[in-house]
Amino acid sequence: MTAPEPVRLVSLLSTSCRALQDSCSTIYIHRRSKMGCRRKGLGLWLVAGSVFPLAAMSSNGVVEVYPKRPITLVVGFPPGGGADVVARQLAGQMTIDLGQNVILAYRPGAAGNIGAAAVARSPADGYTVYLGVRPAALHKSLFKGIDYDFAKDLVPIGMVARVPYVLLMGKHVAATSLQDAFAQARARPDAFTCASPGLGSTNHLLCEDLKEKAALPWAHVPYKGEAAAMIDLIGGRADFAVASVPGALSYIAADNVRPMAVFAENRVSAIAAVPRMEEHGYGGIDAHGWCAIMAPAGTPSYAISRLNRAINAAISNVEVRKKLVRLGYVMPGADNTPEALERFLVEDTARWTEILAQWQIKGLQ
Repeated sequence: MTAPEPVRLVSLLSTSCRALQDSCSTIYIHRRSKMGCRRKGLGLWLVAGSVFPLAAMSSNGVVEVYPKRPITLVVGFPPGGGADVVARQLAGQMTIDLGQNVILAYRPGAAGNIGAAAVARSPADGYTVYLGVRPAALHKSLFKGIDYDFAKDLVPIGMVARVPYVLLMGKHVAATSLQDAFAQARARPDAFTCASPGLGSTNHLLCEDLKEKAALPWAHVPYKGEAAAMIDLIGGRADFAVASVPGALSYIAADNVRPMAVFAENRVSAIAAVPRMEEHGYGGIDAHGWCAIMAPAGTPSYAISRLNRAINAAISNVEVRKKLVRLGYVMPGADNTPEALERFLVEDTARWTEILAQWQIKGLQ
């Protein structure tokens, strides 16, 4: 066979290069991360198109392909709740992006800590991850006998959604405004109650924070879940409740409860007519909950990076964003990297740990 002419050879090479460029999005040079869970040394990351696995050269020169099999996303709450809704939306889109199924596994208990502990003990290979929430990050202050360390045994991948909260008032309360209701509460110490879905929940912490800042002598009443708290609020057995906006939307739409104020920096689009707590004169009581994806410490950095890219692709999907926003969630900002999530977790955990110590809330089980 006659060798191709020089011009023909250059043309073939150019075509091949263009094809490679079309199928590969970016070439990254990986350096050891500050989080300590990354592989040492330098490695070449070849990030393929969205439906292809990532090929990465490990420190020993072996080419790693990720993902090669399904990934398990552990949810620390039962099916049907807010965390499940977020997880299902995320898993569906990540499956498309990764080219491998993302399978949901439910490990409920201890405000998400049972699932977190299970993932912390899982192989650090990128095939088991956890949908994290604030109570898990605060487990040292809130729970006894939880055999793992959220800060050390799990590493961040990416934020999925933030969860705003709303103060609800029962329709049996004879008040025309929030200020009127608070005045009644102050005039009748211990006559009013504030319900939450459980001790140590963000809802509980907001009940306590508002109690202090607004000088309210109400009693906190913990329930086993948000639905149980709503039933008693509607039935007149609880006067106020702090609920997640996603969990409260159906009750608000049915006019079963009165939404008084949101604990957020901005109004929440799903209930845009409801003012912020600051608009009532109580500033500094804004605390979104959050849902974030975590992995066992030691998970390879190429897996962390690929999963982060899949998370961002999922929450950038127009239909996913519309659905989650319509359900009351707030989407994370553009800087949704593992490093940004780590900084947030450090600050958020420090803030709420201090609040827990101040109110002497600890050792719930």
